[in-house]
Amino acid sequence: MKDYFIKKEADPIIEGLCHSINPITIILITRQGTVISEAGDTQSINTTAMAALTAGMFSATREVAKMVGEQQFSILLQQGEKRHIHISLVTEDAMMVIVFEDYRRIGIVRMEARKAGERLIEIAHKARENEVASSMRNAGVTSPSKPGATVGRTMQQSRDDKISTPEFKEYALNLIDQIFVNKQQD
Repeated sequence: MKDYFIKKEADPIIEGLCHSINPITIILITRQGTVISEAGDTQSINTTAMAALTAGMFSATREVAKMVGEQQFSILLQQGEKRHIHISLVTEDAMMVIVFEDYRRIGIVRMEARKAGERLIEIAHKARENEVASSMRNAGVTSPSKPGATVGRTMQQSRDDKISTPEFKEYALNLIDQIFVNKQQD
C-alpha cells in the first residue's frame, strides 16, 4: 500500500520530536520497511536494516494480536538493559520507531510520540486528498461546484458529511462513469 507522507513535511515533525525527547534515533518507516524520515544519531544504527526488521516484527506481532482477539497492537515496546525501542503505528501504512536509553522517560516518549503521530496523520490525510484531487483532474472529472460538472457530490462535501457505504458506492460509481464519459468525448 502506498505511503502518503511527504518527506519534506514529515522531516520537521520528526526533527521536532527528536529535540523534545532527546532519543538516540527516530525513524518513520512504511509497513514494507522503507525509511520515510529519520532524525537523531543515524550513523551508529543501520536505519535501512532497522526499518526492514521492525516492519517484519510488527507484522508478526499483528498476527499474535489476532490470536488473542485483537485486530493489532498499536504500540510495541522493546526493553533492553540499556536501550529501548518504542514502535507506534501512525497510519495503516506507517510506523514510528524511537530508540532511547533512559527507561524512566517512557511516559514522555509515549506522550510526545502520540502528539507527533497526530500531526503526521494530518499530513497523510492532506496528501491523500491532494492525490485524489489530482487523479480526478487528470481523469477529466470536474468539481460539481464548477460549470459543466456532472459528479453528484464534491470532495469537500464528502469529507464534511460522513457518507454511508451505499452513498459512497454511488459516489464512486458516478466518478467511474464520469471518467469513461470524458474519455469517450476526447
